[in-house]
Amino acid sequence: MGDILKSGLSKLKIFQNQQVILYIVAGAIAIVVFVLILIILRRRKFKKVIKVNLADDKETGEELSEDDYESVIKRIKRVKKKYKSILFASIGAGALPVTIPVNVAIGLAKKNKRCLLIDLDLRRDAVAKAFGLDVEQGGLRARSVQTEFENLWVWPGHVFSQLKQMNIMEIVEKAMDRKSPDKFDFVLINAPALVSSPDRKQIISAAQAAFICTKDTLERKKLAELIKPLDCTIIGQIKIP
Repeated sequence: MGDILKSGLSKLKIFQNQQVILYIVAGAIAIVVFVLILIILRRRKFKKVIKVNLADDKETGEELSEDDYESVIKRIKRVKKKYKSILFASIGAGALPVTIPVNVAIGLAKKNKRCLLIDLDLRRDAVAKAFGLDVEQGGLRARSVQTEFENLWVWPGHVFSQLKQMNIMEIVEKAMDRKSPDKFDFVLINAPALVSSPDRKQIISAAQAAFICTKDTLERKKLAELIKPLDCTIIGQIKIP
């Protein structure tokens, strides 16, 4: 009788141990599946194309307002990780109208966010022209310039073309330094023709997140292949007609 009892208890113990192992395995599988679902949902969220109305009314002369770019501003504010340095990148200048970074910067400034817009469009100096800054003004030293908007400063493109060496990393780090009295809430980097820039790796590394502005799938793939390995998260794609 005693042997039968011992045998039964032994089998019960083995059965209980097997149940515990099954629970552990099931729990581990559930955690892995949950993490995979989160990753898939996150990727889908960031791959979503942001539609920006770029249909300027040439006949009436009406210009786009910052309200047309509210979807981009909302994306910046809604991502879980609060990115502060944001790159606007394209393969060619035609795929990144200066109205995009300019109006996004204006929109953030109007929301009481201190914003610095760095222009790397060295050929066109488009940001300086958009804000009516005199590109020939000798008094513009190698520093940011305040615009007509209270919370918005810019680094014009022509300032970089006058420098012997461009150090975007240093500029962005200083602008985001918590100890600095001139710390900015956001630093936006306008980088059309990023792929052909000799400083492209430094430019990408200076940003925590990026919007890629493209006209087709091929351009999107080229930019993604360039940006992703450099620890810069692509948070949106702006498709240009």
